[in-house]
Formats: sequence, C-alpha cells, structure tokens
Amino acid sequence: TNHLDLGSIQWVENYLQSYDSAFIVVSHDRRFLDNVTNKTVEVANKQLTVYAGNYTFYQEAKASRVELQQNAYSNQQKKIQHTERFVERFRSKATKAKQVQSRIKALEKMEQVAPVNNIPTVRFNFSMQQSPGKVVVSLSHVNKAFGSLEILREASAKVERKDKIALVGANGQGKSTLLRIIARQEPINTDAITLGHNVTIAFYAQHQLEAMNLENELLEELKQVGLHTSETELRKVAGMFLFTKDDVYKKIKVLSGGERSRVALAKTLLSEANFLLLDEPTNHLDMISIDILAQTLQQYQGSCIIVSHDRYFISRIANKIWYIEDKQIKEYPGTYEDYAYWQKGKKCLDATTMEYLPHRSLTVGSHL
Repeated sequence: TNHLDLGSIQWVENYLQSYDSAFIVVSHDRRFLDNVTNKTVEVANKQLTVYAGNYTFYQEAKASRVELQQNAYSNQQKKIQHTERFVERFRSKATKAKQVQSRIKALEKMEQVAPVNNIPTVRFNFSMQQSPGKVVVSLSHVNKAFGSLEILREASAKVERKDKIALVGANGQGKSTLLRIIARQEPINTDAITLGHNVTIAFYAQHQLEAMNLENELLEELKQVGLHTSETELRKVAGMFLFTKDDVYKKIKVLSGGERSRVALAKTLLSEANFLLLDEPTNHLDMISIDILAQTLQQYQGSCIIVSHDRYFISRIANKIWYIEDKQIKEYPGTYEDYAYWQKGKKCLDATTMEYLPHRSLTVGSHL
C-alpha cells in the first residue's frame, strides 16, 4: 500500500476480499489488514505466533496474552527472589545444605518467563517558539498549472490556529503541490498566499531525507534543530522514534530508508514550529512508529496539514478534511470517519441521480 492513494488501496482491498485462494501480505496499514485478512502472524523474539483473526483481533488477543505473560513474569520474579533470599540466608548452615542445593538446582532448571516489552508512549512536550495568530495562513484565488495541466484555478482556503487538517484524494490531484505552495517552495501568482502573525513553518517531505548530512551521527543531526534541547531530551526524542542506546551514534549513511524517515520526522517536530506540513509521513514507518507519530501530533498544540493515505492514522488526528475537486480546495469540517461516511452517501446519491435523470426532465440541481 506504500505510495497508493485511497482509491487504489480500496481497489486492492476489493480484489483480495474476492480472491478465492490463499495469500500472505506484509503491510503497516491497519485498516487495510483489517479489511482483507483472517489470520495474523506475529514475528517477535525469534518466534512466529499465529492469531486466528484480522489485525484488530490480533491486538485484542495479544493484549490478553501480554497481561497473562506479565502476571506470570511477576509471579516468577517473586518466586526467584524468595528462593534467592533463602539460599543467601542459609548458604553457610550445614543443616540446611541439602535444601540450599535443591533450591539452587531448581533455579538453574527454571524456564524463564520473558518480560513484556511495552510499546513506547510519547512523554515529551514538543514546544513552539511562539503562539500564532488566529489565522495561520490564507490562500486567495490561487492559480497553479504545469504547462497544460491545471492544478488549481482561483482556489481559496484558510487554516486557523489548532486546525489539524488531513489533505486527501487521488494521486496526481495536486496535494503535494499544494503543500509546497503553502511552504512557499512552489511559485504561484503574486499575493495569493498570506501567512498569519508569528507563524513558523516546518515542512516534512521526501526531499528532506536527501538533505541530511550523511556523515553526521544521528544525535548530531538532531542537534541541528534542537538547539534549545539538552542531550538528555534529544536522546528521549530519539528513543520515541525507536533509536535507543548506541543507535544515536550511528551515521545517517548507514540508516535504512525507514530509519532516515524517523530521523527527519524527529527533526521536524524538534523545530519548535507552530505550523507543520507533513507530506506522506507514514510511508516506510512501521506500526509502532506510526503510533508514536500519531500520539505526538495529538499532543501537538500547533496547526498542521497532513497528506496521508493511512485511514487509521488520519482518523486519530484530523479535525478537518481538505480535498481538491474541480481545481478548488474544498473542506469537510469534521473527522475522517464522518467525511468517509458523507462521501459514501454522496456517491450513492450521485449514482441514484444519474439513474433517475434520463427518465425525468430535471437538472441535477432541481432533483437535489
């Protein structure tokens, strides 16, 4: 599903739902997995564990399993501590030698229950240099075309303080172009865009990965933007994006594409900007990293516009939906779930209208 738009993802879903043979799919798109799978195999601790259901079933079953494992681990640790205290107390007493040796052998033979590795949660307050005015950015009568390909025509929109906007739609409609326009990295007609008072922008896109210094260590790269952040706090941020202990000393050039994406995201969030533009931030991220990013953006006090095709991700964050239609920027004032429900009803209405019109001398407007 990487790089597929929502329409394409749903087409693949429909295809796999009607596929009459077996398949194995690797994906970090939770909604996609829920919609197409009936079994989940987890790879962890060098073992395969099979769950007889989709991803949501797996999450619920694993939570129960983890709880049982945690209880078993805690009980075993208590037993080990009690046995060790007995050994330590009576080790030098000849009358207890046999019992001591028996306890020591029992400890050596004991099959250790593994501790539970908890999923990281965000415990870092990403600060903003300053609070912006009520209107963060205004777009007025924006025109944009690439040769004969017209993207926007007299398009207008407005972002207000604390708006968290998901920009959705098919590939090729101009979503990334619109982000570049707002970031002032794409030339447009004069005076068509106005930034609000005290607005500072941070822009995450694929080109940022290429802009990193490959010879820098990870911690050095974070320090470039986290100028007012201590090394302890920078390590904490790195840990939130799954870089622990000596990982912070790895050079950027040895990191995988997904790891570099996590570094670039961490840099974006450390920038202290009050307006984030994020273009496909979940591509190449695993599920834990997507969870962490979602938690971070939920806590973020600034405004943001996010281009993403991950329905689970944007449903956790967005309070408004933007989409480009008829060369205009259109807004749905609600969550992604509400928007998807509205779009589904709109398509049904459009289909009914098209079927109805040939038999009646009515225009679409009068029918509606």
